[in-house]
Amino acid sequence: MSLRSLTLAFALLLSVLCPAALWAQEGAVERQPYLDLRRYYIGFRLGLHLPDVRITNSGAVNSLGGQLWADSPVWHPGFSIGVIGGVTLVPQLELRLLPTLHLGDVPVAYTDGSQEVERLSLRTSSLQLPLELKWAAVRWGNYRPFVAAGGYAALQLRTRSSELLHLRPIDYGLSIGAGCDLYFSFFKLSPQLTFHYGLANLLQTHRPDLQGAPRIRFTEAVRGVATRALLFTLSFE
Repeated sequence: MSLRSLTLAFALLLSVLCPAALWAQEGAVERQPYLDLRRYYIGFRLGLHLPDVRITNSGAVNSLGGQLWADSPVWHPGFSIGVIGGVTLVPQLELRLLPTLHLGDVPVAYTDGSQEVERLSLRTSSLQLPLELKWAAVRWGNYRPFVAAGGYAALQLRTRSSELLHLRPIDYGLSIGAGCDLYFSFFKLSPQLTFHYGLANLLQTHRPDLQGAPRIRFTEAVRGVATRALLFTLSFE
């Protein structure tokens, strides 16, 4: 299933569950009724993400007289942990800074058009700094749906120059997500699904360390690598 399919499935799930959840909140006693009146707040979040890469193949003929094509065939779920710092701009609109550590990798498979000839693990662990606007609907009982959008910068971790695909350290992109605030007696829990779309070409194409080596053909077969990810988090405030 593609990232687009998962995102559409989540949107459909929200459209089904939100009316039922709102109906269930009718007449409920509000917990922490003044929580959203605070000016500043902090919290933390835990989650899982599905990292992926968009690979642009060069189509170049290598030294062996053939061509190679690279793709990411499967997903490896990764782990995410971060903190939250928010400020309420106006009622129902918040600006949030969400420093988050993502740990994961993406498998990359090379084919020659007929069979797989090589597979490697591309490390995509990063320290990400998203800045987003969160717009929430009017609270209904102990439930409040929201949408969020913004941009992010990221520092790639654990890259090595000896890898066939070496990523540049700085990444940036856009994010969009949706979720809901659930109010409990001592904290607020916010499940959220976010799609991250990287805008930078991270591939380091200048590789003097591989010059003359037969395996440089795997590097020359790729012209660009950009990141994307689907992130599910549980935020506690």
